[in-house]
Amino acid sequence: MSDNEITKDLPAIDSADAAPSSVETSGSVRIYALAGAAVLMAVLAAMLGLCWQSTSSDLDALRQQNADRDKAAEVAKDYTLKSLTYDYRNIPAFFDGVQNGASVGLRNRYQEVHDTLANIMTSTQVVATGEVIGTAVEPKDNDQYAVTVFATQRTQNVQQPEPTTVPNLLIVTVAKDGGTWQVVDYGPNPAATSR
Repeated sequence: MSDNEITKDLPAIDSADAAPSSVETSGSVRIYALAGAAVLMAVLAAMLGLCWQSTSSDLDALRQQNADRDKAAEVAKDYTLKSLTYDYRNIPAFFDGVQNGASVGLRNRYQEVHDTLANIMTSTQVVATGEVIGTAVEPKDNDQYAVTVFATQRTQNVQQPEPTTVPNLLIVTVAKDGGTWQVVDYGPNPAATSR
């Protein structure tokens, strides 16, 4: 009996019935892989979105802090210039300047020394001009900032007709109340005066 005769008697087996084709198997694997990749991408996108949201909020908060520090420095600088610049021929302008943008407590302090200070300015015929060299801002509690101001003041008066320039190191406490900024305290740096 030949091999042909043996195989002739056997029923024909369709290869499709015997085992799934490699095409069908690889197609199923691709579908599962694509579905898994899609789920992974969706989870990754959600996680990145949450991270972006958190980072974006942190960035906004940092930008606001920097803007507040810059504004505190600007307010302190402007106030220092007003306090170091005066002329005995226009004393009301000086007091108007230092009381504008100041807290009630600071305005009251200027009211208490108004007459004494005005008499000294007039009798000595003092003329002074301030210049701010730089500022350093330190945040405090309750939306307040301690601003160290490095400034100079050029002064002349009856006893000293030739102008002289003296350095000043001041602490200006600035407070933010909503959208309003005001100076709540002003004076020499205690560390500079204790030397």
